[in-house]
Amino acid sequence: HQRVATKFPRVTETFFSGLGMQVTPIKLHGNMELAPCVDLAEMIVDIVSTGKTLKENHLLEVAPILEATTRLIANRVAYRMKSERIRDLVECLRGELVGEVSAK
Repeated sequence: HQRVATKFPRVTETFFSGLGMQVTPIKLHGNMELAPCVDLAEMIVDIVSTGKTLKENHLLEVAPILEATTRLIANRVAYRMKSERIRDLVECLRGELVGEVSAK
């Protein structure tokens, strides 16, 4: 069995099971990228945004498992009572995201 460091052991097992592979998930918190370096695991399953940390640790993204999106969730009552503040926050976040995408 290959050892796979992850914060998501169920997702990891389901993914590899679908490939017909048996793995041993090693549940870790923190820097997954270090697990192969210190011989805790042969692979990692983690959330990747830019891939910069993977490259810095000489790791290669092999296969995407899931696509994730970020959502801002508001309570309906709070949204009605504070809609202007929430819209301001959304615009601020949009500006940050646009800047982040432009930087890539």
